[in-house]
Amino acid sequence: MSKETLSRRDFISGIAAGGAVATLASSAEAVESSDAVVFHSFPIVEPKPAGGRIKIVCAEKLAPEEADQIRSAGKNIDLVLLRDRSGLKDNAAEAEAILGVVDRETMLNARKLKWVQTWAAGVESLPQELMEHPCVLTNMQRVFAPVIAESALGLMLSLARGLAQISIPAFKERRWARSDVPLADLYQKTLGIVGLGGIGTETARRAHYGFSMKVLAVDPKPLPKPEFVAELREPGWLMEMVPQADVLMSAAPLTKETRHMFNESVFRNMKRSSYFINVSRGGLVDQEALARALKEGWIQGAGLDVTTPEPLPVELPEPGPHSAQFGERTYPPGPAHGSRRGKRPPLLARAASAERSGQGSRLLEA
Repeated sequence: MSKETLSRRDFISGIAAGGAVATLASSAEAVESSDAVVFHSFPIVEPKPAGGRIKIVCAEKLAPEEADQIRSAGKNIDLVLLRDRSGLKDNAAEAEAILGVVDRETMLNARKLKWVQTWAAGVESLPQELMEHPCVLTNMQRVFAPVIAESALGLMLSLARGLAQISIPAFKERRWARSDVPLADLYQKTLGIVGLGGIGTETARRAHYGFSMKVLAVDPKPLPKPEFVAELREPGWLMEMVPQADVLMSAAPLTKETRHMFNESVFRNMKRSSYFINVSRGGLVDQEALARALKEGWIQGAGLDVTTPEPLPVELPEPGPHSAQFGERTYPPGPAHGSRRGKRPPLLARAASAERSGQGSRLLEA
């Protein structure tokens, strides 16, 4: 039994050579690291050799080079490229791997399924049948992380430098406006991150090395503390971290535990000069409390890449000193769709292990 991290390249190469899925045991194993806050939650079992063809069904558009990369992982791979997701359920019966977003009907028809690669970072909207299935589930969290991190920093900069409140509206109206918004900079400020997964880590890296920011973070997963993070604690430390942060950022998944975790208590404990950034899921935020925080000046501003629902029906304040900025969603399609986020990292690149929210098998965050 190997306790090494399982990459998607190793995984697909393993099933191509053998056909058996990697199974995930439930016992916890420690990571030997003096900086570890918590530990790896499970060991990985190597795929066992077996014969036969491996059917991989893809319901998402791939660039030709991406399709070639998948086929090159093994000589016995049959890659089926569908026009759209409507054909998934009819091809699910013999599929051992599915690349794309699956629905209930697809899971009910799947008899040999061992791996699902969903096409998003979040997994909270996936069907219960998948959550209870023993297959391996991987997401796009670390694939999307670099561009979402850049969006997060863009939101921070546009608020701190008055671009969202004054400069951009004035430019659209072709007028010269003197700013009455207090301008700030990110240099040597403190960034508090809730959720140090792929998105949180990439934001922390850029904030620290690019702006000399001090990074504090909370996360429930087994993570060693990166050298660019000053302090990493369990979620119970959140309310101690909040008043220290000049920018508080949400990068956590939406679960029963995290729904509305950014509430009145959190916003009231933030600095009046601070900003709130959300690049995860709108459901983590009590949006009425946020609207009140902006209107009454508890915080300086908010940059929202996500809301619930979208567009947000709650009337937020007009642009001004306590404005909210609504960013375009940073989960665009891949290169084959004409991506706005540049070239996607290799589809079968790297994967970091973490527990999947909900029941059933584990989630591998890619």
